[in-house]
Amino acid sequence: MIHYQLSVQYPTSQFLEVSISFQVSAPGKISLKLPIWRAGRYQEANYAKFIRDFAVKDFSGEEVPFMKVSKAIWQFEASKEGEYSVKYQFFAGQMDAGSSWIDDEQVYLNLVNCCMEVNGVAPSECQVQTRFPYPVKVTTLDSINSNQFRASSFQQLADSTILATKQIMHNKFEVNSVKFHCWFKGDIYFNKYEFLESLQKVAEKLINDFGMFPEEEYHFIFQLLPYTHYHGVEHRRGTVITYGPAESLKNPKNFHELMGISSHELYHAWNVCRIRPKALLPYDFSVENYTESGWILEGITSYMGDLYLLKSGFWSLSEFLDKLQRTVQRVSEDFGWRHQSILESSFDTWVDGYQKSIPDRRQNIYSNGALIALALDIHLLNDGLSLSEFMQIAWKRFGSKMRGYQEYSFWREVEKVSRKFDFMGFYSRYISGKESIIEHLKEILPILGIKLEEDFQNDYLRNNLGVLLEGASVKKIHPDSFAYQVLMLGDEIKNVSPKGELEVHRINGNSYSYKIKESSTQFFPEYKFQIEQGTPQREKWMQ
Repeated sequence: MIHYQLSVQYPTSQFLEVSISFQVSAPGKISLKLPIWRAGRYQEANYAKFIRDFAVKDFSGEEVPFMKVSKAIWQFEASKEGEYSVKYQFFAGQMDAGSSWIDDEQVYLNLVNCCMEVNGVAPSECQVQTRFPYPVKVTTLDSINSNQFRASSFQQLADSTILATKQIMHNKFEVNSVKFHCWFKGDIYFNKYEFLESLQKVAEKLINDFGMFPEEEYHFIFQLLPYTHYHGVEHRRGTVITYGPAESLKNPKNFHELMGISSHELYHAWNVCRIRPKALLPYDFSVENYTESGWILEGITSYMGDLYLLKSGFWSLSEFLDKLQRTVQRVSEDFGWRHQSILESSFDTWVDGYQKSIPDRRQNIYSNGALIALALDIHLLNDGLSLSEFMQIAWKRFGSKMRGYQEYSFWREVEKVSRKFDFMGFYSRYISGKESIIEHLKEILPILGIKLEEDFQNDYLRNNLGVLLEGASVKKIHPDSFAYQVLMLGDEIKNVSPKGELEVHRINGNSYSYKIKESSTQFFPEYKFQIEQGTPQREKWMQ
């Protein structure tokens, strides 16, 4: 057994004291590996930058020399069998759904940030002992007693959260014998009972469609913050959601946003936590884990998380389409689809998937992926099935026994259920290919009795010249416009005439006057949905 002791002496220092002890059965090299990333964010996090005072001692209390063999791997030679211990401090000073935070009110830990994996000893159960100034109120580890917990393996340990706090609000509900716990840390400015009732309806609908829930208990941990924040991270036994400012949740729009992220993260209990590509099964936290399936993990979940707000009755069709309109608008103003397929963009999350990239380099696996998922759903509905029903097939085939899928094996299941739908044609155009999914949605949305229309608001710069501004500065230039040939991002527009004459100040200090040639094509339309007469496919889609 590997023992982890986590303690906090001075909460306001924000340092966590970590001690790991383990038995070595034979002399040899022992490696301590701190994760370089965490599940749910396919990008290096470099948690090693939060470590200080690393030390190793043997069974007699003598210090053992060690060396770093990489930025996140410490190694030492165990000269004899016996118990060894490793100690270090971890700075828990980042509050978001995937990080760790200690202050004068709470100790909040995502254990993947701060716990090292021990290599060189036999894989075994992990036991965690806590010594915190506040009681542990919630953890997704297995409890032994109030301050001792266990995980069957490092994989479970790294997927777990601990929250110790002076004060927290706790509510729960039950669906098909599954216990759902809702923990609220912070001030509540919304109707909590309306929220719980709505969340329960989403859970009921999801469990009905999948046929079961993967765990016996599930924890929603809400950090309601006094400052602006928005983040969610999935775990097999729960999710952490950070949202702020908490007071903004008085606004129904923000309340709906909180419901949206809650539904999204709950869907991850199946898709990602269980239905997962083989490349991520199990996670190897010591290296980058590449996959082309990122858009399946996040794009399908983004679409389904919103769809279940519609299917559960929380959203009306018009409310669902309002959210979808914002996604369509965002995707329409980016041209990454011309330069990378959604598969390439999934692979490249490790490059720049969570930061602003160079113009039009890649697709957003969340937004573009959600629109591809919608299109796939429409085609399946037209074939008598639905994406919800297909994901139940994927659950049984790949998720329920944690078998994992290859890219081809996932889509082979779609092919099996496709009758008139030319799935391979769709795949080659919008998944492995580089065609606009929005143009395709305009063609097929009438199957649901919905029209996607373009509207031009007589905005001369936007619609005639293909230039989008942020304040007075150019933030986007349509690649098909003449302006693309002469303007730069960041140019400050000083004056514009109705004839396309622009006065521009450039960041390099120069000023220019340009006569922009108008195109016969209009650019950057505003998109809107029209709900028309219902169809059998729409009825099935909303059930």
